[in-house]
Order: sequence, then C-alpha cells, then structure tokens
Amino acid sequence: MIKNFFHEKISLFLCLLILNNYLLFALNIPEIFIKINFVLFLLTILTFYLSNLLDSFYLKFFFLLIVLISLGTPTFEWDPRSIWLFHAKRIFYDGSIYSVADNYASFSHNEYPNLVPAFSASLAMLVGYWNEVIPKLSFLFMYLPPLIFIGVFLKNEKYLIFLSLVFFIIGKYLFNGWADGLVAIYFSLSAFLMYILVIDNKENKNFLYYLLTFCFFIILSLIKNEGIALLLILFIVTFFVKIFQGELKGNINKLIYLSFSFIPIILWKYFCFSKGIVNDYINSSFFINLLPRLNDFENIKLIGYFIFLNEKFLISLFFLLIVFWFKKNSGLLLYVSAINLLYILIISIIFLSTPVDFYFQLDSAAARIIKTTNFCLVFFALYNLNIKKN
Repeated sequence: MIKNFFHEKISLFLCLLILNNYLLFALNIPEIFIKINFVLFLLTILTFYLSNLLDSFYLKFFFLLIVLISLGTPTFEWDPRSIWLFHAKRIFYDGSIYSVADNYASFSHNEYPNLVPAFSASLAMLVGYWNEVIPKLSFLFMYLPPLIFIGVFLKNEKYLIFLSLVFFIIGKYLFNGWADGLVAIYFSLSAFLMYILVIDNKENKNFLYYLLTFCFFIILSLIKNEGIALLLILFIVTFFVKIFQGELKGNINKLIYLSFSFIPIILWKYFCFSKGIVNDYINSSFFINLLPRLNDFENIKLIGYFIFLNEKFLISLFFLLIVFWFKKNSGLLLYVSAINLLYILIISIIFLSTPVDFYFQLDSAAARIIKTTNFCLVFFALYNLNIKKN
C-alpha cells in the first residue's frame, strides 16, 4: 500500500471538493467561494501530477489524453445537450441549483440530481463564460477520485489493464457529456469498498477508507436516479449477507454510519416533491404502464435481447466466469452476482413501465445503462486476479 495513504488522501480531498461545490450552490454561497473551491480542485490534481511524475504514470497519461479528446469533441447528443449541460447552463446563469423549481423544460428531467451539472457550472464560472465544450471537462474531472484510489490496489500492468477496461467499457462516455460512465465507475468502486470494509472485513482499514466510502456513496446517489437504486442494492445485499454470516451485530454500526449518505439525495427529492416536480417513470402511471407489458412475453424477450445479448455484456460476463473458474472465490462471486442481478431486475421493471414507446426506450437506453453491470463484472474479475492467497 502507498506510504502515508497519499492516493487515498488525494482521492478523498477531490471527493470533498466535489461535494463542497454542491453544498455551496445548495446554500446559495457567493460565486467567489465556488470559484475558489474549483481552483483548489485543480491545484489538488496538479499536486497529484507533480508529487512523483512516474507514480501513476499510466493514469496521468491516460487522463491528459482524454482531456485533449474532450476539448476537441463538440456536444451534440440529446442527453448531454438537453439534460446535463442544459441544467448546468441554467445553474451558471441563475447561480442556483434551485432554478428547476419552475419546472421549465420538463423534458430535461428536472428531478434529476444536480451534482454533475453544478460542477460543470462552477467550471464555467471560473472560466467566465458558457460554452458546451469546456464545462464538459468537469465530467472527466469527476472520474479522477475513483481512478486515483484504485491505484492503491492495482499496480503496474494490472492498473494498465484496469484503464484499458475503463476505455473499453466506458469509451466515449468519458468525454461526451453523458453521466452513465460516472455511475458505472462510482458504483463499482462503491461496491468494492462495501465489500472490503463490511463483507470481507479481514483486516482493519484506516478511517480514511470509511470517509472515502461515505463520499463515494453520496456522489453515486447524486449523479443519476440509477445511483439511488444502486446504493440501495448495496445496502440490501450487504445486510442479508451479514445476516447469513451471523455477523450483522458486529457490523451494524458501519451500515448505520454509511446509511447517512442517503441524506443529500433524500433532501433533493423532497425539494422536487414539494415543487411538484415528478419523475417520468415512478409516478401514478407506473402500474398502468407496467402491468400490460408484463403479460406479453415478447417484451421480456426484447429486454433479454438488448441486455443479455449486448456484446460488451457477453465479453464482461465471459471474463468474469473465466477468472472465477481458475481462481475460486465463491463469496465474492455471489456478492457480485447478487448486486448485478438485482440491478438488472430493477432496470427491467423500469423499462417495462416506461411512458414512451417500449422498443424505443430499450434501443436508446439499454446499451448505456448496462455499462454499469459490464464494468462491475470486469472490475471484480480483475480484482479477484489481484487477490493474493493467504
């Protein structure tokens, strides 16, 4: 492990600055403090780069390469332009995350959490003007905390493989202004931290790990609505695993502490509810849309086609099964299987309840939403390869 917990501290400080940026907007703090917060974020990245030029060289090179690609890539797809950067633009001009209270342009999903758009708006504030290229860099910056942190566990060629998997699974979502890649990375690392701190729990970890886990959990829940479901899945699976292991009593304090990470998203959802801003999927029409589609087996087949026959899903699953076949770890395999099967079940129900055309919803969303499962599978496969036998 890195001496003095350097990677953990850098990752934690970056997470705290991301969350502090959101807090500053939430409390309507003057813009100058938002700019200072982002400057501190950039200085922290600079510190990481200059601390030891050869340390984490693959990540440093990879990150600079993606920055250049991002700066040379225009924003033209629907979700980045009409949801994420549109929200960021409103925050930039209004100076508040509460500007969605008027529910203007309801097609842009005003109930979505505003952590990522707020971070984009703060970068635009620092630059001094709005466009749809530079603020998009903030999405890329948000990948850094988990990518830096995992360097503690994966070294040299293993870390290079990890970055290759990031590029293979996440791909253009690293720089095109979509938030789905962030969900995939933060969920996988959150699941990993929950596993080593609560489920596996073979050695005592520094309190930094619990703080970092708490931050990752909050960020995951504030990226997209999927993050809320994913975080809930982690707690449900972990709770039942500890009951099965007969160790719930000894770990309940950890789960209670970590459960406070739900507070920010609960507050945001309460704000949206109080303003009459509703979710397009979870509303009074949920069962009206869901039940008729459940009776048609063709719909189930379509979900299977778009999810289970996705080429990256098949490659990820094959990689996971091969690794766990040669390096047995039944506890970890059951944990990874449980969280991903529950997630697939939930998104299948959401697809079946969509208020828009069912086939259109699957065709436009399934491939990017399943990236979360794809990356989780390959990440834990790689981690299992890295575990040393006692």
